[in-house]
Amino acid sequence: MDSVTAFAPASVGNVGVGFDVLGHAIAGVGDSVRLERRSAPGIRLVGVGGLVTDLPRAPEANSATRPLLRMAADHGVTDGIDVTLHKGIPLGSGMGGSAASAVAAVVAADALWELGLDPSLLLQYAMEGENAASGSAHPDNAAASLLGGLVMTEPGMPPRCTRLPVPAGITCVLCHPALEVRTRDARRILAPEVPLAAWVRQSAWLAGFVAGCLRDDLDQVVRCLQDEIIWPQRAELVPGAAQALTAARAAGALGGSLSGSGPSVFAWTRTAQSAAVAAAFEQSFRTRGVASETWVSSPDAPGAHLVPGD
Repeated sequence: MDSVTAFAPASVGNVGVGFDVLGHAIAGVGDSVRLERRSAPGIRLVGVGGLVTDLPRAPEANSATRPLLRMAADHGVTDGIDVTLHKGIPLGSGMGGSAASAVAAVVAADALWELGLDPSLLLQYAMEGENAASGSAHPDNAAASLLGGLVMTEPGMPPRCTRLPVPAGITCVLCHPALEVRTRDARRILAPEVPLAAWVRQSAWLAGFVAGCLRDDLDQVVRCLQDEIIWPQRAELVPGAAQALTAARAAGALGGSLSGSGPSVFAWTRTAQSAAVAAAFEQSFRTRGVASETWVSSPDAPGAHLVPGD
């Protein structure tokens, strides 16, 4: 095998209630990475296309190539590799773009180098890409993009993940307004300490949300889809986000928040209301003079995969 291409989907990080712990995949949008062997040693990024082209080209600084450097070093791979990245996810969108690039790269490399690595190790390498992009190796987007579905990640290395069931009849509406929020900046503004009472309440919301998913108890999931800690600190980063979420709830959304650090917002809704919720998101941003794009997906969307026919 001389070349391989992998695709990794966008994702909703945090899912409101689980900062850096929960994420879920989004169907219909993502990044792809093509790897091609070459005779000269070294890993080089030879092309970036799609929605974003102005990205770091140095291998250590790019979210797709830094994980490959670590994988090659750890497994004694000396092949020269040309990397081509296609960005289907907007930059600074809160849709897990850096994670998708990293995940697509490690999935492609695992196949090209015939390593057969455990998904937990692939995730650990993909988190190197998150570190390159945002200065923080958070696992929530990368885990969802790699494994698909709604994923909870435990602390520690290698990261251990649990794919949670999604309540029946639930759809996610993801809306990306034509704004940009850099994850690195959005993380920098967060308070380094959390009041004990707030931590206890947020822990209870997260536990209730997970329990509701496991029990297929939609009422409990909706009741516990709360964020008392991160949303209050980040809401002002996205003008119109609060109003858009209010409009979505009026159209039938069950709950939602920022997707990752924003500016994208998401809402979980019953499938029958998904079109109305998408329209409400778009109309709310339109009234502020901001264009937007929406995707409607099951939170149980597929994860990364190889692209046939390379």
